[in-house]
Amino acid sequence: MFKKLERLDYWIAVPYAVLSAIGIVMVFSATQNAYLSPIMSFSKQAIFVIVGWSIAFVTFRLNRSILRSQSVLNFLMVGTTGLLIVARLAPAINGAHGWINLGPVTLQPVELSKIVLILYFAHWFDKKPWLPRAGLRRQIRQWTAPGMLQKLFLPVVMLSMNLLMPDLGNLFITLAVLLMMMMSAGMSSRACAIWLLLFFIVLVFLPDIIGLFHLGNSSSYAIRRLTNFVNPWHNVDQSRQLLYSYYAISHGGLFGVGLGNSLLKPYLPESNTDFIMAVAAEELGALAICLVLLMVLMLIGRLVYLGIKQKGQYNRLFLYGLASLLLMQSFVNLGGVLGLLPITGVVFPFISGGGSSFVFFSAAIGIALNVSAKDKELIQPNPQDYAARRELKR
Repeated sequence: MFKKLERLDYWIAVPYAVLSAIGIVMVFSATQNAYLSPIMSFSKQAIFVIVGWSIAFVTFRLNRSILRSQSVLNFLMVGTTGLLIVARLAPAINGAHGWINLGPVTLQPVELSKIVLILYFAHWFDKKPWLPRAGLRRQIRQWTAPGMLQKLFLPVVMLSMNLLMPDLGNLFITLAVLLMMMMSAGMSSRACAIWLLLFFIVLVFLPDIIGLFHLGNSSSYAIRRLTNFVNPWHNVDQSRQLLYSYYAISHGGLFGVGLGNSLLKPYLPESNTDFIMAVAAEELGALAICLVLLMVLMLIGRLVYLGIKQKGQYNRLFLYGLASLLLMQSFVNLGGVLGLLPITGVVFPFISGGGSSFVFFSAAIGIALNVSAKDKELIQPNPQDYAARRELKR
């Protein structure tokens, strides 16, 4: 155990620990003078951090071959799908489903599903790599061949449950992560360009799409989020979270008004989760937020660097998938706080209050530390794995 601890990757462990500590402080501060008990919120978050660190240590020590076992992957997929179905049947919270009430805490299975899908498709692309110079259509035919199609059933169900909750933010993040993993697995440059082009077309023409279908007065929870993003002044009552977020960021300036001195957090309905970065910007200032983002980018950059150094497809794709998840999670949360993206209820990694995201992300960080600490070994990639064989020659 101690020998492996000597190989602990501090470029991952230190940013993770610092972000966790900042998260505890900000959850406590964000609930002062608000509608929640600050002591209770602080205690719960501290417990979540301790549990998260403990699970990260377990996955750091875990034999990674266990996670690659088909029976373990099937168990994780079936269990996570079942939890998502239970969450969908549970009562809605703020217009959406997705939480399972477990007494003093709530479980959000979608946070687990993102990690499980990364593990599943890292294994998938390792066993069924992208064909050399194959187009998207040919590759899809290979993946949907007899005997393979049923293996996509549970992932499709998991993504469909996100759509039905509705949880468009986490659905967008998951699809983006899987797309990035596909690109890393050897997707042709033409297919990559097509997918990126479609993404930017939808983002640029979103206001026109909403206007074309007269969605401005829709009663749908998800559609209202989109219309409030396009025009926050269309319905000020529904857009008040975003407007108060603007005021909080503006009030904080460069250096902030001081920890615990936020004036806007009582008016932000999710001040300790979705909008904790708005509270942090008001209390600590823009410069402190830049330091937090630097820590996140340091963590993401280290994961990408380790992924580049890997010779095995599975480890590389897991690290790329986790880096993409942290990047997209941070981007979507900050995008909602700044009004650059629709408000989706996505939390900021390791900073926002709540246990589901922190614990499951901590487990993934432990696996990343596990990969980083492994002994150098010569890995023989799948003979069909063109991308992995190319990396091995470098």
